[in-house]
Amino acid sequence: MGFNLYIKNKEVEMMKKIRELDDRGILQNMTVSELKKELTHTINNKQNVSFVAFTNTIIADLKKENRYGTASAYKDALNFLINYSRKKDVSFSEINVAFLKLLEKRYIAKSNNHYNGMAAYLRAIRALYNRAIAIGYAQEYQYPFRRTTLDKFKYQIRTEKTKKRAVTKDVIKQIEAFDSENESLQKYKFYFLFSFYTMGMNMVDIAYLRRKNIADNVLTYKRAKTGKAYEIHLGEKTWNILRYFDYDKKRRNDFLFPIIKVPGNGEKVRNQIKNAISNTNKALGKIATSLGLEIKLTTYVSRHTWATVADKSGIDRRIISKGLGHSNLQTTEIYINDIVSNDDLADANKLITGD
Repeated sequence: MGFNLYIKNKEVEMMKKIRELDDRGILQNMTVSELKKELTHTINNKQNVSFVAFTNTIIADLKKENRYGTASAYKDALNFLINYSRKKDVSFSEINVAFLKLLEKRYIAKSNNHYNGMAAYLRAIRALYNRAIAIGYAQEYQYPFRRTTLDKFKYQIRTEKTKKRAVTKDVIKQIEAFDSENESLQKYKFYFLFSFYTMGMNMVDIAYLRRKNIADNVLTYKRAKTGKAYEIHLGEKTWNILRYFDYDKKRRNDFLFPIIKVPGNGEKVRNQIKNAISNTNKALGKIATSLGLEIKLTTYVSRHTWATVADKSGIDRRIISKGLGHSNLQTTEIYINDIVSNDDLADANKLITGD
């Protein structure tokens, strides 16, 4: 079936080229050998482009479109492939099941590496391979990734269940009460709490907030990931954080937080946000250690915690879904179910059975 599809794709590609030659008015004057040479030259040119060269071209195009997030994800995936294949260049035909299993073996062999981290890289590689097939740079019959259960001999991207990434309201209170003479720790603590107070707002959206986003005690913004608009009524705890960052001294277009310090193109801004997230997570790790918390405290924990606390408080999941910015309720159901721990289930069972 795969080979038949390959032949069909070849036929479609050749017919497309023939029509182009006819439209240009040169087909009628070509000999059979000239036409054959033209067709094979066009097709072979695409086939001779390596996965590495193809990906670099896609990354460059994405940057031109200011799609720096996807460009960064593809670049990270490309670095993963080059580093763990130990090759500077890789063709599409080389990316087969054995090749992918070798990448997996070498990556997981390092003690700090996990399947979920690898899965992000492999999903990007899979997306690039699909893109290459769609525009004729790779062949369908060579596609190495499993799509359905029928592809049982192809490669399946592995993942592992993540540990619970939420804390209780009591832990939030401990973080609120945490105080340090280290101004950096205080600053990063407030980033975490601001996220929690604003329905788990992520750091990218926090970074882009300006004073003009606040009017009449309401914060309005569009989520960078989805473009959806949100309104959040600000409480006193949130206002205390804003005042800490000199809200009253800021002008209309000033950023609320000192995350984007040097305006520039999308890539430069994105790198500043990535650095802020990294520094925040390091600081949160120190705060967690100081408080004796066993959980790994990160910026994402605030989002999980808001959803968990809301769900346990009996808030309708449709409301939680809107707060999280999910496109549908099913996503929220998966999200919340994923953060329910075994302890939660045990407590529920005791409540139900009375035992």
